[in-house]
Amino acid sequence: MHHRVPRLHGAFFKFRTLFSEELIALLLVLFVFVAPAGAAERFTNRSLFMQSVTPGATTSWQISLDYVTPEPVGSLDMRFCISPIPYDPCVTPPGLDITNATLSAQEGETGFSISYQDDKRIVLSRAPTMISAPGVAGKYTLSNIVNPTDTSTSFSIRMTSHESTDATGPHINFGSIKGQVGDGITIETQVPPMLIFCAARTVELGCGDTDGTYFTDMGNMSEESTLTAQSQMAAGTNATAGFVISVNGSTMTAGTNVVNEMETPGSSQLGKNQFGMNLVENPGLGIGLDPEGTWANAYPTSDYGQPDVFKYSSGDVVAESANVSLMKKFTVSYIINVSPSLRAGVYTTTINFIASGRF
Repeated sequence: MHHRVPRLHGAFFKFRTLFSEELIALLLVLFVFVAPAGAAERFTNRSLFMQSVTPGATTSWQISLDYVTPEPVGSLDMRFCISPIPYDPCVTPPGLDITNATLSAQEGETGFSISYQDDKRIVLSRAPTMISAPGVAGKYTLSNIVNPTDTSTSFSIRMTSHESTDATGPHINFGSIKGQVGDGITIETQVPPMLIFCAARTVELGCGDTDGTYFTDMGNMSEESTLTAQSQMAAGTNATAGFVISVNGSTMTAGTNVVNEMETPGSSQLGKNQFGMNLVENPGLGIGLDPEGTWANAYPTSDYGQPDVFKYSSGDVVAESANVSLMKKFTVSYIINVSPSLRAGVYTTTINFIASGRF
């Protein structure tokens, strides 16, 4: 028993030493295999900008990232999956279609083109080139992508950079981006078509009020004097092509007796049958006012816009605007001259002004 102890002790010691060396060797092997994977760094500042997030829409995506490791890059691998985890199966998001995608723009690290694509993967390739500086950005716009249709879950783009031109071999940088489509909030309003118009003896510029008077007694006719009267009207519209105001009604009549209307523009002449009007100031007769309001694109028509020149023809356009005009006020001046041969009677007429918006 005494002689067996040293042999037993020696055998145990030998076994212990052998176990320790094998353990160390195993740890070294593990270190050799793990170290390269741990050396890869993540892309920084990763982002995805979708021109439209509408499910199923055909749109463009801008993928941005910063390269980190100062090594030559020959390819950028993009895998379009539901899960961002590299070791998970790459399941294509429902409805996503990248098969017709094109690389329409690139910034920062450039020179890439699409070298491979299928229903879940796009590889951008170039001649292996050293990145210009650590942290340099790359922005890549992929057009003609059909968005996923499932709004209940997000999707991912798994990305790796490689020195090779076909995204094979060890990766240099890696990282993922997540995105999601959704039904946007629609905010809608409208500006309704608008035409503002009023007419009376006197009106406010904005048609906020009128005097409510629509009758004028011009007095007794005489070949020795010109009878005059005034009324006002205001108009404005948001119609693209503006507005027109036309005048409608007969000349002054008493039964079959008529004061001739001025069918062509002319001056007031005593002793001649004349019924006419205009929409400007008339210094010679002391009546009328020029149009009021800041909108210069609303004005009397040429036949009714000359001082001391009058005309009347039912259906004529007497004022208009070429486009949107808010607001303009017009003063209408009326004149009556009569000849000595005009028969006695009560001469009347009703004049209607019609405003129309050219929407």
